[in-house]
Amino acid sequence: MQGAACSHVVYPPIYILRELLQQLAQQRIVMPGYTFLQDLVGWTVTVERQRIADLLGQALTPEIEKQLEALLRADEGMYRITVLKHEPKDFSYKELRQEVARRQIFRPLHEFACAFLATTGLSNESVKYYASLVQFYTVYKLQRMGAATARLYLLCFAYHRFRQINDNLVDAFIHLVDHYEQEAKLTAREEVQHARAEAAQDLIAAGRVLDLFIDPSIPDVATFTAVKAKAFSLLGAERFPAVSAYMRNVEFDQTGFEWAYYAKLSATIKRNLRQLFTDLTFADRVEDAPLIAAVVFLQNLLRQGKSPRQTKQ
Repeated sequence: MQGAACSHVVYPPIYILRELLQQLAQQRIVMPGYTFLQDLVGWTVTVERQRIADLLGQALTPEIEKQLEALLRADEGMYRITVLKHEPKDFSYKELRQEVARRQIFRPLHEFACAFLATTGLSNESVKYYASLVQFYTVYKLQRMGAATARLYLLCFAYHRFRQINDNLVDAFIHLVDHYEQEAKLTAREEVQHARAEAAQDLIAAGRVLDLFIDPSIPDVATFTAVKAKAFSLLGAERFPAVSAYMRNVEFDQTGFEWAYYAKLSATIKRNLRQLFTDLTFADRVEDAPLIAAVVFLQNLLRQGKSPRQTKQ
């Protein structure tokens, strides 16, 4: 491939060669020499790239062109495209916040690419190939090659990278939600077991409370207030509901313990999930699903910096 101001060599994409070999085998055509095949694929790639680059030149808007050019500019000593190539190391708040910021930068380019690529007949493999060249070339070489070619590579990179980022954020959202859910269930089970153990231990004191009804030292004219005070001295008033439920074989509210855990970690959950929830796009197979309507409503509310409490009932 020839740039405007430099020469650079990229081997033809292997997937085209594989498709060609498969087609030759199906048609029972004798395979030509490897050099011929390599030249043929290379020529085809060059012609196709020029065709797509010409179409892109016709479809580009000044704003999209400006955003593509900005990818190759240095910002505080670091090229923007270099920063945008970065993959998150983990699902920590800092890494995900940076990934959300990268998604927002790529969003307008991705929207333009979706509409443009749909008109070109370009395969997904070809888009991935052009995107991979941005990873292959240095910023210096991208700056030195023909502007039309560089813009095509950068647009495909933005399209592909946006989808990678989207997958990363979806995976992170699912992972964090599952993590908090599992932690809540585990904590709730532990709390239920602890409550049962405490209730079992309190049964001795509960037996002494029952003995008050047959205690000869308590006169029949004693007031209920006096008896209750005596009962509370044997078993704390706050323990009565748990012991009573245990004696009646009533299951402890595990769901209640789960929500108590969510309330305890609400600040952490909001910090890690809100940025993902607000930025992602949710969909449902069912048209006009009430859940999606609720999600969209809450997203719009959060994007305005409001909380559910601030909305009118």
